[in-house]
Amino acid sequence: MNKQDLEKFFNRLEELLEVNGCNGRDLTNAEIILEEMNIPRKDQEEFLEDCRSSGGFCDCEIFLNSEDYLREKYNK
Repeated sequence: MNKQDLEKFFNRLEELLEVNGCNGRDLTNAEIILEEMNIPRKDQEEFLEDCRSSGGFCDCEIFLNSEDYLREKYNK
């Protein structure tokens, strides 16, 4: 995932959170977005693990805890 993809991801995540909300349990919206973006499965798994390892265990926590880490790592 590159910087441009990451921006698309965050924009879409914000949209889905407004519509679906966050269930506080998993990364359902994030998984939907990565599939929509046709990100390869291996890259999806790495990205989701990066979210979890930086404190993003549900969709809203990606913004609260993981955003800075993800922006630094995927700033390519």
